[in-house]
Amino acid sequence: MKKRNAQFFICGIAKLSVSVFFFLTAAFISKDLKSQTPFAVELYHTQGLGIPMAQAAPFTGRGGFAAASVGENVQVTVGEGGKSIPAYYQMATPNYGAYANLHVIEGEYFSDDVSEGHAVVIPENLAKELSADGSGEKALYINGTEYAVCGVYADGGILTQLGSAKTPVIYGNMSENPDILAGHFLIGADAGKTAQQQKQEIIAMMEIPLEGEINDLGRLHQLGDDILLLGFFFASLWFVLHSCIVSYRKFISAYESKGNAAQRAYTAFFAAAVLLFTAIGFAFLLQLVRIPAIYLPENNIFDLSYYGRQILDGIQQISTDCRIKDFSRICAVYLCAETGCTVLAVLLFWSGCQKLRRGFADGNVDAASKI
Repeated sequence: MKKRNAQFFICGIAKLSVSVFFFLTAAFISKDLKSQTPFAVELYHTQGLGIPMAQAAPFTGRGGFAAASVGENVQVTVGEGGKSIPAYYQMATPNYGAYANLHVIEGEYFSDDVSEGHAVVIPENLAKELSADGSGEKALYINGTEYAVCGVYADGGILTQLGSAKTPVIYGNMSENPDILAGHFLIGADAGKTAQQQKQEIIAMMEIPLEGEINDLGRLHQLGDDILLLGFFFASLWFVLHSCIVSYRKFISAYESKGNAAQRAYTAFFAAAVLLFTAIGFAFLLQLVRIPAIYLPENNIFDLSYYGRQILDGIQQISTDCRIKDFSRICAVYLCAETGCTVLAVLLFWSGCQKLRRGFADGNVDAASKI
């Protein structure tokens, strides 16, 4: 029997260890989501927002947003006479790198000395091609025009790359063609305002109607935190349910006991204390979990069809290829990965706790039988 108890303990500890690993992985994914995607409200239209970049740029400094132009597919030649590589080119405002969370690992995002020339910021994979060319020159050719490379930004981790198109995205300054239409805005997210309210504020400031789709990326960051908290909530429910069972058994024992009144009162008091402690713990767990109302059905939070549609929309967002640089698709990949890790962590946690409980229970039975 001791060997069997040891097996329960080893299996339970192993499962709890793996559960902790998945919880830590989910926490890392949630943190990386915030690092690799903008904390912003994205307003975009594939055909343009109806305002030239030159007109939008002066408002970006005081309006709390950044802008990028409608992109175009181009051919990039690494070094003169080198091989041609397909890429996606967008012009962007000087503050776009900060809003888009571009992690510049070499050079800088449009320094002052190149602000008036043909300058670009390229992804890491293109920089490797540039280094492999062996010319040592920080220049490339886009559709035959030479551009100076002033910065290199990181490609991101595996989840970022899974959510991104394989086509490298190049960002250029606005000196080439300032009259090209803006393709999307990144508006700094404000937790106290809805995405629609922030859009209306930008429209009022610019006095120009802006028609386009809205992606509230800031809310998706918050959703990443909530998924992790929900995982802790459901994992902790094991203790809540087990404590309720213990309390119930103690109450039944006190009711059916034929012992003296003091012993029965002590048992009932212990059961009431366990139940009170469980209620306080459960109330604390409910306070811990905060789900934005934007993700809940309006009339019935148990509307399963609503959640099913949300899941299908997320899967569709992952599989869509209509946009080369789609931050919402990257967020969807991160959130799906975090959800998978959290679900596995909760299931392993419950299973591990159950194994340990059985080990302790069998050990108590063995001790009682010896007495």
